[in-house]
Amino acid sequence: MDNFISRRAWGARAPRGTYTPVASTKGVKVHYTGGRVEPAIVDDHDLCVAVVKSIQKHHMDGNGWMDIAYSMIACPHRKVFEGRGPKRLTAANGEGRNRDHYAVLGLVGSSGLVTPNDELLHGILDAIAYLRREGSAGNEIKGHRNGFSTECPGDALDAWIRRGAPRPPTSTPTPPSKGEPMPEIVSLGLSAEVTVPSSVNHQPWWTTEWRDTAGWHPAGAQSIAPDVDVWADVAAHIALRGLAPGETVELGLTRHAADGTLLDVAWPIGRLMSVQADLNGRVQHDIGGHFKLSATQRGRVTIRHTSTGPVTLETPSAFKAILHRTR
Repeated sequence: MDNFISRRAWGARAPRGTYTPVASTKGVKVHYTGGRVEPAIVDDHDLCVAVVKSIQKHHMDGNGWMDIAYSMIACPHRKVFEGRGPKRLTAANGEGRNRDHYAVLGLVGSSGLVTPNDELLHGILDAIAYLRREGSAGNEIKGHRNGFSTECPGDALDAWIRRGAPRPPTSTPTPPSKGEPMPEIVSLGLSAEVTVPSSVNHQPWWTTEWRDTAGWHPAGAQSIAPDVDVWADVAAHIALRGLAPGETVELGLTRHAADGTLLDVAWPIGRLMSVQADLNGRVQHDIGGHFKLSATQRGRVTIRHTSTGPVTLETPSAFKAILHRTR
């Protein structure tokens, strides 16, 4: 699932205690927050992350529970957050009803944002497919109110479930853009082959930063460092050689604070992708996605390997981004 955001990636707190294991369930129950969800989250995925964190805080500090109650959480950007995850007892369906179904939260509420967009519905169904594959969830898809006295998951989600929870037509998600688009095309290509140091400590390789608003970066530039708040659409082709046959390399897009602190591992899928070298010790792979960068943040391509020999990033490697102003 390429839109999965792991607990580590969204900054989940560690649970207080041990999860109760669940071998399988009849299916999944769908939930909403039961409170106000600000419509602004549709235009800013960072707000979705903040909402998920606030829910975990409320469940742990307000309710005294061991962790966030939900198995998975879906947001309006078709991102799926790992909650308690598969094979673990949820705490969201009501006493005596948690063993029968996993719980998937859709980030809509009783006020503010009350109607799910297509990307959120896709996200809920992606979460359900994941729980079926990884958690032996059965075929049932029900609303929380089915068999429990509650308004959850709200009328809009309940009506969708009663229609059979159909998957909306697939469209290619695009990042929100506010105000005047630049667009700036940022070239992060290489003018010469370079050696990629081993990352045994799991530190991102590229650290040199270039900044400009003229629409270009000189050859050899290694990260996006905007002067204004932007959405960055990034595409990268990575060609490596010098690996052992079958060796695993991790690739992805990462976001950092200005001081180098890692904020997200990694975009666009919530974790770095694992790619295996071919029989000749080569890796060629494309990555892409979009993320929001403030003027104090950095977007980087991250390459991780633990090879003891020299690994070369070849000159055909291309890294490009189109930037859009967010304000």
